[in-house]
Amino acid sequence: MDKAKREKRAHVPTVIVGVQVLETRLDVALAQGLGPDQRAAADGVRRLLRMAEDAAYGVVPRTGWIGRWWRGTLVESAFQDLHAARAQMIDVYADEEVAAEIPAALARSQQALHPDDPRQLAGESLSRMTIGQQRAFLRRAIEDSYDAMDHQHERLRNFRNIILMAALCITVLVGATILIVRANPTYIPLCFAASGDAIEGSSFNCPTGTDVSGNRSSDIVVVALLGLLGGALAAAVSIRNLRGTSTPYDVPVALALLKVPLGAFTAIVGLVALQGSFVPGLSALDSQQQILAYALVLGYAQQVFTYTLDRRAQTLLDGLPAKDPTVAPTRRGVTPVVAAAQVGPGPGDGAGLVRQQGPPPIEEIDPRTETSTEPTDPEVQPAPPDADDLVQDDGSRPMPNVPIGDHR
Repeated sequence: MDKAKREKRAHVPTVIVGVQVLETRLDVALAQGLGPDQRAAADGVRRLLRMAEDAAYGVVPRTGWIGRWWRGTLVESAFQDLHAARAQMIDVYADEEVAAEIPAALARSQQALHPDDPRQLAGESLSRMTIGQQRAFLRRAIEDSYDAMDHQHERLRNFRNIILMAALCITVLVGATILIVRANPTYIPLCFAASGDAIEGSSFNCPTGTDVSGNRSSDIVVVALLGLLGGALAAAVSIRNLRGTSTPYDVPVALALLKVPLGAFTAIVGLVALQGSFVPGLSALDSQQQILAYALVLGYAQQVFTYTLDRRAQTLLDGLPAKDPTVAPTRRGVTPVVAAAQVGPGPGDGAGLVRQQGPPPIEEIDPRTETSTEPTDPEVQPAPPDADDLVQDDGSRPMPNVPIGDHR
């Protein structure tokens, strides 16, 4: 790593660690000796690692902080280059390391691809391939699974951007409404007649007071603030139910930013609906405290509309492959693949793969047929078919597998 990169802050530290690990494996492979085709693959892997490292440090591609955050330019480029390098490393690995990569490739393929996808790897089919075919299929499978994972992260980023755009639009709309109604309180009246009927000259119950003469400019501000508090409470409750994620796209934070301004929006719209007798039996509120309580509840009620978004976010987060899944992915009818011992040199020989059906059988030894030259113990009598029929001279019954005459 050159001095310029060391002085820069890493935007994607995870990629930096992955690059260093692959560089170590490359050095080990070069020390062990590589063929001409493996050296060509190693040179390609190093180029991809340099590109991933440049993207992780923000050197190439050059983009502003808005592009890095909104489009994920550096994150996407860094991970795509690193994933491509990992796929090409299959051609550099020794036969034993190729066999060691198979379980991880199988698990990644099962997590990232649909169960009915024909690109799914099968351990039984790999076990019948030569080492050259295994390298080709593993390389292709790793590329496909990493591409699927990258597309899942892109969908998650797009979902986050949509949520943030919606939150921004609602915030602007609510802010514009507050400014206009504050200058002209009669545009959206939020007061209720104290007598239950909107009679000219009667007193009103408003968000800023009880028995006042009419609408005030601060009524809309108070209602919006109570709605913001209700939205913040709903955001806290929803975040508690969402699973954490290691992705660089903070979807739970984006949902929280949407719920807060949406709470102010639903509080204002809800009070207008109540004043217009949209809800039967709730056409009049009796006091300022009751109006404020309804504003708070209506701010929290936006959870009814955003619950679907919470479910969608949780579905996207659950669909991302994890290093520590709660339940290990399994496929019925797939035989595990393990490395077999190399039995001898031959054309195409390498670390062959065999199917492992289960633990090796334990050989059962029958002591009645075992022969030995060492002195034997006294004769042991097996358990009789019916102990009631056999009684010794002293009146006791023989115990199984105990020398004759030693029953107590």
